[in-house]
Amino acid sequence: MSEATAARDEDNKVPSGPAPSPALLRIHAVVGVVLCVLLPGGSYLQGDAIFAWNMFSKSETYRVSVRAVFADGATRDIDPRAIGPRVGGDLATFLPAPGTWRHDPVGLTFRTSLPLLAAFACPLAPGALTVDIALEERAHLNAPIRRTEAYAKCR
Repeated sequence: MSEATAARDEDNKVPSGPAPSPALLRIHAVVGVVLCVLLPGGSYLQGDAIFAWNMFSKSETYRVSVRAVFADGATRDIDPRAIGPRVGGDLATFLPAPGTWRHDPVGLTFRTSLPLLAAFACPLAPGALTVDIALEERAHLNAPIRRTEAYAKCR
């Protein structure tokens, strides 16, 4: 073996240290099971699967309605797309036109963000007391509609 080969082999050695303790290995295993099995499984059992890997695994149709409510009881509908510049990023491209059903994989994202979306709509309705927002989802055209509502106080 030449000196160059020996030097290269010496540089490529993986450093070895003491083996991890059995207690540390058990803790590592428990944390792995909790994060990789129990948390996602529990969120499926709860019904929303928010901690389960389901990103873009299914698409559903949805529509969003936004309504400002004023002190005198008057209401005004707000185009959901008007919230887009406040939301920013890719999520803004998924905001539907009023009354329009869209088919995209973002229903869960909107469902968990409804209060925030309502708050983003407050500046679009000066003088409003609250902004109410509703998300309607359905798995397919003949499926029952799942309605989720939220609101934000504007003043």
